[in-house]
Amino acid sequence: MLYENIKKILVTLDISYQEINHEASTSCEHSKELREKQWLEWIGSKNIVFHAKGKYYLVTTLGDKDIKARNFKSQFGTKDIRFATGEEITKEIWWTIGCIPPFWFTNEEIPFFVDKEIFDFKYFIFNPWNAQKSIQIETSKLRKIYENLKNPTIFFKFEWEEKEFEAIKKEV
Repeated sequence: MLYENIKKILVTLDISYQEINHEASTSCEHSKELREKQWLEWIGSKNIVFHAKGKYYLVTTLGDKDIKARNFKSQFGTKDIRFATGEEITKEIWWTIGCIPPFWFTNEEIPFFVDKEIFDFKYFIFNPWNAQKSIQIETSKLRKIYENLKNPTIFFKFEWEEKEFEAIKKEV
């Protein structure tokens, strides 16, 4: 059902996509290995759920990038940030670790933080709530998706060398 909702968003917004079936992925690294067997030009996603001040946040970034909770302390308004547990993720967004999608949650209050660097690539690939499937879309279409969701969305860039975080609310 959740997987079908992801496809419904893509169809409703007239966003073309490619779908591939593969063995169940267990991590971002494993997903990358599976996808490299199928596609040559893409950027995989890493979707992380954080917990801070009693709220949950989804951070979407490049599959190869390390994201540290402390980088978001000013955006989340606290230093007390942690990765959400598997149980919390299942309860809050009906998901299990290994295939969090970058959009479509039943909880429309979860803010999305999307790494602006994703838009430097032609294609974006993610698991659509099904560890045995991947969906590839043009990264340029992600903006249209986020503009049509009720969840608050903040695009960000992080200058790793300077440890500087910049939130960009409307523009990509």
